[in-house]
Amino acid sequence: MAPSVTVKLGGATLLAASAFAASPSSYGYGHNSTTASPTPTITSDASYSSTTFNASAASTYLPLTDFSNEQLAFLWDQVGSISTAAIHTTVSPTPEPSVYPKPGYLHPLVPAYVSEVESAKLPEDFLWGVASAALQVEGAVDAEGKGPSVWDFIPHRWVNSIADNSTADVAANQYYLYKQDNARLKALGIPAYSFTISLARVIPFGKGPVNEQGIAHYDDVFANMEANGIKSVVTLFHWDTPLALFNSYGAWTSRDIVADYVRYAKLIIERYDKYVTVWYTFNEPQYCNWRFSNYPYGTLLPSYNGIGNGGLKAEFLCGHYTLLAHAEVYQWYKNVYKGTKPMSFKNSANWILPNSTSAADAEAVTRVNDFNMGWFGGPWTDGDYPASLRSTLGDLLPTFTQAEKDMIKGSADFYALDGYTANVAAAPPNGIAACAANASDPNYPTCALTATTYADGFPIGPNSDPGATWLWSTPGGIRPYLSFIANKYFPKVASKGIVVSEFGFSDPYESSFDTLAQILWDLRRADYMQGYLDNILAARALDGVNITGIFAWAIYDNFEWNSGLSTKFGLQYVNLTSQERHPKASMFQFLNWFKLHGLDSTATANITAPIGHKRM
Repeated sequence: MAPSVTVKLGGATLLAASAFAASPSSYGYGHNSTTASPTPTITSDASYSSTTFNASAASTYLPLTDFSNEQLAFLWDQVGSISTAAIHTTVSPTPEPSVYPKPGYLHPLVPAYVSEVESAKLPEDFLWGVASAALQVEGAVDAEGKGPSVWDFIPHRWVNSIADNSTADVAANQYYLYKQDNARLKALGIPAYSFTISLARVIPFGKGPVNEQGIAHYDDVFANMEANGIKSVVTLFHWDTPLALFNSYGAWTSRDIVADYVRYAKLIIERYDKYVTVWYTFNEPQYCNWRFSNYPYGTLLPSYNGIGNGGLKAEFLCGHYTLLAHAEVYQWYKNVYKGTKPMSFKNSANWILPNSTSAADAEAVTRVNDFNMGWFGGPWTDGDYPASLRSTLGDLLPTFTQAEKDMIKGSADFYALDGYTANVAAAPPNGIAACAANASDPNYPTCALTATTYADGFPIGPNSDPGATWLWSTPGGIRPYLSFIANKYFPKVASKGIVVSEFGFSDPYESSFDTLAQILWDLRRADYMQGYLDNILAARALDGVNITGIFAWAIYDNFEWNSGLSTKFGLQYVNLTSQERHPKASMFQFLNWFKLHGLDSTATANITAPIGHKRM
């Protein structure tokens, strides 16, 4: 038996026994990193050999070939102790109320924002519903063979990285309560649910064997949704990369991720395409900027591919391989699998106003759009990055081959926008050109300042919760933004259409309320819902923008990434102790809007409530 050595990795301990007895090349490390002695010279014990080591000479990744239960347990040891819910078996649904408690005439719902569209109707094929993501709602993070994702790891190991030090271990416990949730959606008359599959639940290591229990779970989720008449809108990936892929090769900083992701996507699509109405390959790849690039590389996570502690190199490698993975799945789905369902990816982007009428501030607006929308705009252009990114970033921005550009070009059937808010942009004090030429400038590489106040200092709208400082209620921005996308920035979108795939709001300090009565009348969120929905409809009915769907975030309160469980976006309140769900006023605002503008089938007793000064 080979001697063992204790290796510390991400806070966990691994006993590695065999690496010293085998040839270095058999483990994928550089051939020149060691030089074996022909005979033992360090000790008289014949079971030892001696060698020299040089970690800097390592040229490849940590091989991921061990998919044993022991290795899975090691990965969970890396994460740490996991909390479990009191409910830990799948719950059969109980009957939903015939009528839910809802707002009355003493304080009716928010009246219409845009009077010109009060009588406008949506077409029968308009797709609408509510949304969530697996990591944020499922809980049961280590149940039934699931592997840890990086977002299971971060809350446990990265001290103070989550504002309230909470985790997603339990969250809304949807893993066991999905049947009741589906019954609720049916009772409320919500026709579609946009949700995600957990990659690490299906393939615990991100590559290697498929988890039979994970597949069985999602088999039942899809079948139950179909039985309840709910359309499935499915996102294949929402940031929860398996931790094993970070350990092995740096996840989205390595081209290896493309093949592993494509293999996973094919598995899910082949199994569930018959149930799915719309496919999204990725949720908000812009997260490569404001989340992925800021993970704790070099301290808690390995630092591969020359990224150091993360930052710009990690950001743009992540975006590059995301685009390649998306395009490869799209081309396979349409041209090999011959899939017929619409496919795209969801973009995080917002309406940007110039701070002044100056040319510099207009250029700042363009740069914000280029470094956000344009970065992932290849499907709507020539398949490449905007010229402003290339001229600013130089070698930091990876290069596509012509074949890759051709693969990316046209690889979306519609534009999906997660458009939550708006911002004001201005040129930096030293000018855009000086900033763009200096990689050390604090505003590099976007070289534009963004704010949530107008030039006169007044806020652009009401604030949200302190856990979402980026979010302000700006319903007047979504209408011109939709027109801008379809008619100016990406003209090819006009004929394909836009789905507002997420929009939502976090009421200030909602987590501090002590009683259900305080929580349920979420006035600022209800106002946000009405304002956004009216302006989206105005873009469609008055401005001619081809908007084909709307999804509200979120189905209920959930784990909001670095903000934790204390920042609430739900249209339903979740009691984190009993796991009971209660529809808030914003839910009825949302449902009443579709009752007015949608189909008669949505007009149930559950959603009828007073609007404005009218009693219904």
